[in-house]
Formats: sequence, C-alpha cells, structure tokens
Amino acid sequence: MDAEQQLAALLNDLPGHHEARFWRDLKESAGLYRIRSTMASAVQEAQDGDFEPLAAFVMDVFNREDQLKDITKVLATHLGTTMRARSWITDAIAAADRINRAHAVDPLEGLVDKW
Repeated sequence: MDAEQQLAALLNDLPGHHEARFWRDLKESAGLYRIRSTMASAVQEAQDGDFEPLAAFVMDVFNREDQLKDITKVLATHLGTTMRARSWITDAIAAADRINRAHAVDPLEGLVDKW
C-alpha cells in the first residue's frame, strides 16, 4: 500500500464530518481554529489526486508535541485505547511525511546545493 492509500485508510478510521463533538474536541486539544472545514477541503483535494493538503492537515493537527497528551486522549475515546491512539498518530505522521517527501525537491539536488 502506498503512502497516499495508507493515509486515507488511517483517516477513514476517524469519525465523519457529521460527528461534530469529536472534531470540536480534537480542534480544542490541538489548539486550532478550524478543523472540519480544513479536513473536508483536504479530502476533496485528495479525491482529485492531490494528497499534499491531506498530509499537511495531518502534520498540522497531530504533529504537536506540546498537545500530544490531549490529542491522544481525544483519539483514544474514539479508537478505544491510548496505545492504539498513539500508534495511529505515529502511523499517520509517518505516512504524511512520506507523501511530503515524495513531492519535495529531489533530495540529492538539495544535498548538492548544501555542499
């Protein structure tokens, strides 16, 4: 499974747009202003083949070291356990990172520019 499909599968484990309470709790735990509309837009972009906004969404929401405990708690209420929530976050960030790297400048070119 490629990174895009893995990320989509992971995000599919979360509640849908209509479950406002989950998304409100996640928004508050991550300290963000908007989350459901951002997720909806990112899903539409992914449907059109551009997974970068979805990867950016995951990094913006879940890659927050200072709020990780609160974010994990919110996810655990839906996924069942804290351990599963932590694993989900790790997998989602890894998949998002692979998507971002795949669309980044050629790594060798970047290295050559540095040296």
